[in-house]
Amino acid sequence: MEKLDYSDKRCLVVEDRRPFLLLLKGLLSNLGAKRIATELSAEAGLKACKNTRYDIIICDLHLGANRKNGFELLEEVRKRRLVKPSTVFIMISGDSARGMVLGSIEKQPDDYLIKPFSQAQLNSRITRATARRITLASLYSQIDYEKYDLAIENCKHFLEVEPRYTSHCLKMLVNLYWKTKKFDAAEKVLQKILDERPMHWAACSMAKTQLLMQNYEDAIDIGKKVIDNSANSVEAYDIVAEAYLQLDKKPEALKYIQDALSLSPLSIERHFSVCEIARENDDYELAMASAKSIYDLSQRSVHKNVNHLCGYVRSILDVAENTNDKKAKNRHMQETLLTMQRLQNDDLVNRKQDDFDFKIFESIVVARMQLLDGKQTEAKRSLEEAQIRIEKEFTEYPISMAADSLKLMIDMGDFEEANKLVKLLKKNTHKIDDAIQYLMNTELENAEVSRNKYIEHTKKGIALYSNGNFKSAYDEFKQAKTVAPLNIGVNLNLLQCTVKLIKSVNKPEEGLLSEARETHRFVKNMPLKNTHLKKYEEMKTEVEETIGA
Repeated sequence: MEKLDYSDKRCLVVEDRRPFLLLLKGLLSNLGAKRIATELSAEAGLKACKNTRYDIIICDLHLGANRKNGFELLEEVRKRRLVKPSTVFIMISGDSARGMVLGSIEKQPDDYLIKPFSQAQLNSRITRATARRITLASLYSQIDYEKYDLAIENCKHFLEVEPRYTSHCLKMLVNLYWKTKKFDAAEKVLQKILDERPMHWAACSMAKTQLLMQNYEDAIDIGKKVIDNSANSVEAYDIVAEAYLQLDKKPEALKYIQDALSLSPLSIERHFSVCEIARENDDYELAMASAKSIYDLSQRSVHKNVNHLCGYVRSILDVAENTNDKKAKNRHMQETLLTMQRLQNDDLVNRKQDDFDFKIFESIVVARMQLLDGKQTEAKRSLEEAQIRIEKEFTEYPISMAADSLKLMIDMGDFEEANKLVKLLKKNTHKIDDAIQYLMNTELENAEVSRNKYIEHTKKGIALYSNGNFKSAYDEFKQAKTVAPLNIGVNLNLLQCTVKLIKSVNKPEEGLLSEARETHRFVKNMPLKNTHLKKYEEMKTEVEETIGA
């Protein structure tokens, strides 16, 4: 191994315990490093990385309770490109617990050292990682900037000229093929490796490739063999779980994703998978636990996002909605209120944002609780008040609150408004997480029959009304209202049509008059958005004169 010249390297050591911080600084100094910065927290380390591009970063995993940890620092400096492609990041820890070690491997530092370790061990790891980083710097840079096709060609070049890094480059090449959806190419590379000898990473990657190619049975077979050879292959559990889910074998999927979670519980992505698979198995308690973990894990990380806060609250209400035990339902609704009180102190809530307002979100949550409590009209009123405030305060519908509004709209039969939100979410997929995507897909699927009936009856009613066939139009609007009794649009249509029927006869039926008065009372007492308000104002005088309101 070539000797590394530390004299021109900028080094950063992040360690919250001063004695060990000084020890690490001394080790680097003994190795010849002359420019060594030290910080006692990840937050300070992040600030340092904004000001200086370091060559070597040595960071402890645990950096104090309720503080950003080494994982989170590593993710953030890479995601925000605060380090060079050639920067080496060495993670150290005194914790040899399996979950921590596997979690560290998943975050992909350049190396991981368990305390205690010697100066020679530290030097060996830094030297090896630095040589690889410097040699492959152009490749890392192309990947960072998502120039994947160029990176593929570069990777092939290094495979020809740098035999030292063959294994590393092969792994990168397979990942690049996945990113560019060249699954056949990935399969070909992996099969060639496995034909020569059964390498663990290649077998696991082959299982994932089969999953991506939608060969789910093959993915399961290969994934299980990987697990049999190494029970700690957490990614193999993920792959098998996802393949089972795609085959609609939900209990099997749940078992494997729980096994993966027990091995490595620090992955936000894994918790999203748990949420999805748990909901598919009607295990809303487990989904809630993982939604809370997503929120907790994201708090001090680059993944911090108000969507996770909303998702956590939503998950508690999901438990309340899907239990038959009245006491449990009330307990979870109370838990929702207490959680909302606690979240008021979250800096995400207090920070001024372009796409979130806690008070409006609170109104949406209250609306859902009212609906769960059987108070449909109150729930509709709360939702409409929230939507009116959104119209007034935001130029574009805030994505962070769209998912919760969407669920309520579908539950209350506001299909036109729900359709607008779906279009918005589909245009902004880069802003939504897996939980929102799952909610959108499942809610639309569950409401498809009702939605189609509503659309069919409404379209027919409008066409018949336009042709002056008020009786048949009335029948169609009545059918639409049966599907969506709280929908303001259909209530307005029905009221307008009923008034025409009443005016068309000398002595209208008392039942028809009573129905019109009840519909009018519902609309009049409901907060109305601009489109509905305009229509109501246009017909208000005629309605009141006709029904004697």
